[in-house]
Amino acid sequence: MMMLIKNQQFSFLTNDELLAKAQKIAAFEHLDMATILNSVLEKMVAHGEVPTDLVDEKYKRRDKIIQSLYDEIEQGYQDYKNGRVLGIGQTFSKYG
Repeated sequence: MMMLIKNQQFSFLTNDELLAKAQKIAAFEHLDMATILNSVLEKMVAHGEVPTDLVDEKYKRRDKIIQSLYDEIEQGYQDYKNGRVLGIGQTFSKYG
């Protein structure tokens, strides 16, 4: 990984107990919070997304539902293109 010039300060509010516990874990690994947070930023930029293990479960579920809907739409479109279509009666019996 190339060496980045650190020329921007960023601060945010967090829970003091949470921060103290995180700093203790970081110190055990011989790291500081700035190094860890910079590593997260670098990974986000390199991969073009938030690392999945950092995403809240609520958002993971939402993304799975959205992806499932897109997959179903894509499958329906491919079926339509290939002539595999249902009649109106079959459609209403399936989707009410």
